[in-house]
Amino acid sequence: MSKIHSAWLFMCRHKYFLTILIIALIVGVVDEDSILNRHPRRVRIDMLRQEIATHKRQYEEADSKIRELENNPKAVEKIARERYHMKRADEDVFVFVGEENEPEPDTTEPDEE
Repeated sequence: MSKIHSAWLFMCRHKYFLTILIIALIVGVVDEDSILNRHPRRVRIDMLRQEIATHKRQYEEADSKIRELENNPKAVEKIARERYHMKRADEDVFVFVGEENEPEPDTTEPDEE
């Protein structure tokens, strides 16, 4: 009985400290919005913000290209020549294929069973 009584007296003397400790444990570890759960969420938010910035930059580049195509007929000709290898009637076009381009498709025949 004396152990239970001494434990009760300890809790009565330090009730505010114990209350604060229990609340800190609940908020810090057990709660859904605990400190342990906040860090991965913060990392994910930072990744998503970087992704948003990348998409905004790509959008602005594409938007400027569209505006240029709408306003400048020479830009249309430039894209047609570079991307689609189009040419005028009185000229020849030579395409140089480098290593950085896509690899050639595999020409091996599939195994027949």
